[in-house]
Amino acid sequence: MQEWERLGCGNYAPSFFGTSVPEVTQIRENEDGTFTLTADAVCQAILCNDAAITHELTVRCLENGGIQYLGNQILEDGMLNIPKYQYRTGK
Repeated sequence: MQEWERLGCGNYAPSFFGTSVPEVTQIRENEDGTFTLTADAVCQAILCNDAAITHELTVRCLENGGIQYLGNQILEDGMLNIPKYQYRTGK
């Protein structure tokens, strides 16, 4: 079995998706008290500020100040833009 290895210059070629940054475009409060954030994965480096994918993240705010993750849904045809997983194993 190979050990896990951090991705870096020697074993990873960044893609447009890997260089994207999140940009929240909308926040809505749901009837059950949860919040849904609509976010774009914006590829500033290669795609000239276009969104690679848009997704909705649903969370619940906890009394202790924390946040509980409830779900994430990629919208429209965003799944077509996600590159294949790159394994993090050693040589």
